Order: sequence, then structure tokens, then C-alpha cells
Amino acid sequence: MILLEFAAQGVRGVAPAGGRATLRPGYNVVSADGAALRRLLEALLHPDPRDGEALPRAPGGPAGAAVRAGLTLVGDDRVTYRLVRDFTAGAQLHRFDAERRAFSLVSQDLAEIAAALRAPIGVPPRARQGALLTIAAADLPSRRPSVAGAAAAVPQRAPLSPEQARRRREQLEGERVRARASEKLQQELDGLQARATELEVALRDGARLREALAAAGRARDELAPAAAARDALGDADAALAAYEKAAARRADAVARVQAERAGIEEAEASGAPLPFWRAPPFWAGAGAGALLAAAGVAGAAAATGMRYLALLDIPAFGWAAWVALRWVSAQEGWERIARRRRVVDDWQAKVEAQFERDGAAVRGALAALGLARPTELREVLGKLAEAEAAVTGARARLEAWEAKPEARGAAAEKARLDEQQAALEARLASEAGGFVRDVRSIEAELQRLEAEATAPAPPAPAPVVAAPAAAEPLRELLQRAAAELGGSAAAAGRGVAEKAGQVLAGLTSQRLGGVQVDDRGGLHVLVAGRPAAAISLPPADRDLVFLAMKLAFLEQGLAGGRRVGLVDDAFQGLSDGARRFAARLLKQAARAGQVVHATADLAFREAADHGA
Repeated sequence: MILLEFAAQGVRGVAPAGGRATLRPGYNVVSADGAALRRLLEALLHPDPRDGEALPRAPGGPAGAAVRAGLTLVGDDRVTYRLVRDFTAGAQLHRFDAERRAFSLVSQDLAEIAAALRAPIGVPPRARQGALLTIAAADLPSRRPSVAGAAAAVPQRAPLSPEQARRRREQLEGERVRARASEKLQQELDGLQARATELEVALRDGARLREALAAAGRARDELAPAAAARDALGDADAALAAYEKAAARRADAVARVQAERAGIEEAEASGAPLPFWRAPPFWAGAGAGALLAAAGVAGAAAATGMRYLALLDIPAFGWAAWVALRWVSAQEGWERIARRRRVVDDWQAKVEAQFERDGAAVRGALAALGLARPTELREVLGKLAEAEAAVTGARARLEAWEAKPEARGAAAEKARLDEQQAALEARLASEAGGFVRDVRSIEAELQRLEAEATAPAPPAPAPVVAAPAAAEPLRELLQRAAAELGGSAAAAGRGVAEKAGQVLAGLTSQRLGGVQVDDRGGLHVLVAGRPAAAISLPPADRDLVFLAMKLAFLEQGLAGGRRVGLVDDAFQGLSDGARRFAARLLKQAARAGQVVHATADLAFREAADHGA
């Protein structure tokens, strides 16, 4: 178990800022009256119907003012619980429901609440808390009755004289009148407080709904850039669908362009056609034709048969012409490849330009949000839609709550009830005065006075019998620890003797040394290197031995983890160095659980993990 928060109202010496104080795991120092806060926390952790009688009431308030307290804690089952006690009316234990994100009532019965605090919450029994996990100034040996000093029994009260009885009867009659008036006013005040509690619950529901609406609004506001991008897109779904289609068309066009470029590059790999005038076949045909023509002319001039050779120049010149025409055809094909490349380039430019126009809005939204892909934009827009739906739902729930008749006038009625309650408390203070007993106890005393007036003279008082002697505090400390740890008092003391000796040496600046425990559970301390019985030490030194043992037991009790130690101003009379040494020990012990130390001492506040 770990304490998270406590609140108090009407308890003298416990007035945290804002009515509540936050606690954390580790060493917590709370500015409050040590004994009052310790009794308050014990009353919350170990509830009993008579707890209100032991709590000091805050001065200056009206008579019969309510004493309330609350405690929020995490149990051993890792669930958060909230305990609220009105020490004159009752108590409520609530359990946090993670699914509903709200506290649900566990019980209003004090016995059931005490059982739930023990399990599953994990509050240790009162005896174990006091023996191992509490360091109280009231338990110091110097503040306890001495072993030899037995309190005498209270002698029997002597009867009143007739005049004293008459005056006492008049006082009781006036007190009964005030008590009846106070009882009537208190009944009215209780009714107002009950109705105010109901209104507080209703107003808390409204506050919870408003907080839920504010949280949903904050979550939506965090997505404001996404909302601006969606507004710029218009129909976001249509824009994203169009972008995806344009991207698909562009991908198809790019694939076709790449295929065309591959064909062009393959055609260009052979190079431009060789000009015919540089081709050997052309010159072979042209040269052969020229020679044959010259031979034919010569044969014709000589009137020989060689003139017929001139006919052979026709195929030779035809071959040369065919080579030239073939070059013309190849040149035209080369020019077509160049024109085809220009067409492909123009087509690719048009595709890219069209894609730029079609996807400009979506790309602008991606750039504004720092995203890379349209799928990420779709996810962000989906989150925006969910956030807006959450705002709409929270607003609808709040409007439905505000539309209820009991909610419309709850705030005004609560303010009116507060005014009536303040007026009743003022009347109660003025008419009834301070503390007023109940009518039945006053009437019982009146009846006793009447019975004494008519009774015969009392017999001689019996002799006073001495009360049994009080237990020695150090031995009682070991016995209580042994009852919780199991075993004998000697075994319990020896289990922490080494640690207690170190603590005692630190508290006394080595003036007192190690702690030893004999077989009968007696404590011995080394003084100047020689053992001495702790019971024989001066009261101040006995207090130091007691504190050393309590610190050692506290560290042992917290070692199991998730336990809470309670400490008040038990170290008040020590030197500054001793107090700072004790603060370091408390902080070290609190690492395994939690220590709540009620003190205003600066030495402890400086060492605390958390101050409240």
C-alpha cells in the first residue's frame, strides 16, 4: 500500500494547503502537528467508531462542527481507493473503476471498510503498525509513567451538599435547554449537509463531463494543422482518391516512356548511317561503270566488238545508284528516331505537368504536416475525425447532463445551501455556545442528582488500592516487536541490535556504543566501552536508545516494500546534527516503501523526497 493524498477539515494542527496534501513514495515531510496527523492517519487506516473522540478539534469553529478527513491510496492489488470519513456521520470507501474511469462505492459500513483495508488493500494490523512502523513522541520512555510510579486508584466522589446540588441542578437545567436547541439546529444542519453532499456529487459529475470535454478539445486542438490541411483539400477523401488515380496514371506513363526510351537507345546504339560517298561499294560500282563506258567508247571508235562492253556499265552504275538510295532510306530512318525521341520527351513532360497539377493540393498538405506518403495523411485525417467525434460525444453527454432538472439548478441550490448552513452554524455557535453534551447524558446526571438527594448517607470510603505498575518502555518495545515478528523478545532485539548500535552511535556522536540484548530481553548499551543496562541510563539517553531501536525496527518493517511508516516529532529534543542524521536514516528506510513524517523542522524538510 502507498498513500497518495490525504485531506482534513476541522482537525486542530492538521490544515494542509487547499485542504489536501499530496504524498509520494519515499520520504514525505508534512507541515502539521505530529501527534494530530499520526492519530488522524491511524483513524483512517484503522477505523473505529470512537476515533472522533481522540481527534483534537480545530479552535474557533462552531460547536459541533463536522470533523472530516479523506485518504487516497494504492492497495497491494494495484488499485486506487479513496476513503472519506465524517467522524460524526459515517464513512465511505470507493474503488477506482478503470473501465468507467470513475470511483465506485465499495462500502459504507465501518466494519466492512476495516476488513477491506486489511485485504485486498494491505493495511497492516494496528498492533504491527504501532510496533514496527510508527515512531511517536508519546512512546518515548521519558514521557511514559515510571516503572515504580504506580498511579493511585481514584477515590470515590463525595456527595454534594444540598446547596451544591441545587446550583448543579440549575446548571444542568440550563445546559439541557441549550442542548435541546443545539440538537434541533444540528438536525437541520445534518439535513442541509446531506443535501449538500448529494449536490456535490451531482456537480462533480458535471465537472467530470466538462473536464472530459476540455480534454477532448485539447486533443482536437493538437490536430489543428491536420484540420487546416483537410479544409484546404475540400473533400479530402475525393482528393486523396484523385491523387492515387493520378499517381497510377503517371506510373503507367513512366513505364511506357521507359520502354520507348529503351527501344530508341537500342536503335541509336548502331550509330548514324555511313554516307554513300564514303561507302566502298558505291565507288566500286561507279568506277566499274566508268571503266566499262570508256572501254565501250574506245571499242566503238575502233569498230571492234569491244563497243558492246559499254552495255555493262548499266548494271555497274545501277549498283552505285542502289547504294546511294539505300543510304537515303537509312538517313530517313535515323531522322525518324530523332523525331521519336523528341515526341517521347514531350509526352513525358506533359505527363509530369499533369501530375503536378492533379496532385498539387495533396502534396501541399503533406508538406504542411511533414508527411511523406498519402497513407500517412489518411491516418492523420482519421485521427482528426476520431478526435472531432470524441468532442461531439463529450459535448452531447454534457448537454444531456445539463438538460436534467436536478442539474440545472444544482449550482444555485448548492450556493443557497451553503448560505443556510453558514447561518445555522452561526446560530448554533451563538445559542448553544461551545461544547454541548447530548440531552440524554444531561438527563442521566439530573437523575443521578435526584437519586443522591433521596439516598441515605454513603458508607466510609474504601481504602485506596494502588494500580499495577506500568511496563518498562524498552522491554515493552521488544515484546511488542516479538509479538509481530514471532519468537522471543530477545530474538527480536538481537535481529536489529547491530543496526540499532550504529544508529545510537550516530545519534550520540559515538558517546554511546553498541546495543546488546540478554536472554531475558534486557537491553544493554556500551558506555565508554563498558556495558550498562539501558534501564539505568538517564531519561534523555533512554530516549535515544528507544529511538535507535525504533529506527531499526522501522527499516526492518519497510524492507518488505509497499508499507507506510508514520513518524511525528519524536526527534524534537535532539541536536541539529542528530536530527540531520535521523533524517538521512528515514530517507534511506523510505526507499523500500513510504514514510510520512509530520514536522516543521527544517533539518528533516531538507532531506525529504517530497514536502507537503
